[in-house]
Parts: sequence; C-alpha cells; structure tokens
Amino acid sequence: MKLCTLHTTDKFMEMMSDPFTKPFLADNPDVEGMDIADSSLIAETQKAGYATPSVARRMYNYMMCAVDAGADGILVTCTSVNTVTKAIRPLIPIPVVGIEEPVAERAVEIGGKIGILSSLATSAKPVENSILEAAAAAGKKVETSICVADGAFEALMRGDRPLHDEKVRIALDKLVKEVDVVVFAQMSMALVEHPDYPIEVLKFGRLSYDAIRKKMIAHKNQK
Repeated sequence: MKLCTLHTTDKFMEMMSDPFTKPFLADNPDVEGMDIADSSLIAETQKAGYATPSVARRMYNYMMCAVDAGADGILVTCTSVNTVTKAIRPLIPIPVVGIEEPVAERAVEIGGKIGILSSLATSAKPVENSILEAAAAAGKKVETSICVADGAFEALMRGDRPLHDEKVRIALDKLVKEVDVVVFAQMSMALVEHPDYPIEVLKFGRLSYDAIRKKMIAHKNQK
C-alpha cells in the first residue's frame, strides 16, 4: 500500500516526516510513503482567513496526482485547510483523512468539555468542527473552548522553536484548568514538551496514521 501525506508547509520533514511518518513506515513495512507539499496553501488560507476556492482546486489536483501516483490513501496534515478536505473527499476514489479527525473522535470519548489549543487562528475552527461532528455522530453533547497561542506559529516559521514551544506551554497551562481534555490543533505543535496534567492532552501523530492505514486496508478489501 502507498500512503500520500499532503502538507501545506515546506518544513514538513522536520515537523511531520522525521518524527511521525518515518517511524510509522518503519513499523508498517507494508506501507510505502510519498509526500506532496505546497506552502502557498497555508499562506493563502492565512491571508484570507479561510481555505479559499483556489486552495480547494489545488488540493483536489494534488489529491488526484496522488491517485495517479498509485496512492491508496491520503493523510492531510494541515488542519487549516481541512474544511476543504471534507468537501473534496467524496470526489477522490481513495480514502482521505484529515489529521485531526481521529483525535477529535478520541476527545469526544474522553470528555464533555474540550479545549482546543492552536498556534494559528485558522486551525482552531476546523478542529472544532471535527469535534462537533464526532460528537453528533456519537450522540453526545460537548462544549468546546478555543485558545490561540498568539505568535507561536510565526515564531516557528522564523525557526525559533523554543519561543514557539514556550508560548504554547503558557497557553496550555491556562487552558487545562478550564476543560476535561485538550486537543492540540496542529501537527506542528505535537513535539512541544510540557508538564504532566491531571487531564489528557491529545496531539496529532500516530493515532491519525493508524486511522488512515485502517481505512486503506478496508478500501483494498472492498475491491
């Protein structure tokens, strides 16, 4: 099987591939990896405040390129564009998963008051939408609380990970006091180290990779 990871940052090797994709592939030798990255997707989304029709068209084209390259599944690693991912998904002939969707399902299982911590404002709403959709599917009522670690993402893009991580930790320390579970809204935040808390802090990573692998296997078995 071949998994395509679709990224919206040119820093995907250090943020996603090295810490997450490579270990996943090492543990699953039946899966081959490929990457598609276009940093203009997040730049346009940030500027507009939402994933634009132009972003949607390019993402559709990238997904179909993955299909043409023999991919059996696509994992979109950027939450800011994943409202578009959900709209495109029915048009793609292989499974497509947004990085936040499996984590949203897990958060709904854990608590009724869910905190969403983001380093980029455009990421928070798509994650909230996925949580509310997961709650509706589970027949559960939840409350969400969004917190943005202002300036953290910009610090990371400048190469200042220590400042990024510190801003995220400060925001996290406040948010954990108000909710039952916290969801980090971006994969770029997943490597932030923080103290242990009495509630669970969910981050994107292996849970999402395992979810797309499961869907890839199910899709192949249906053929």
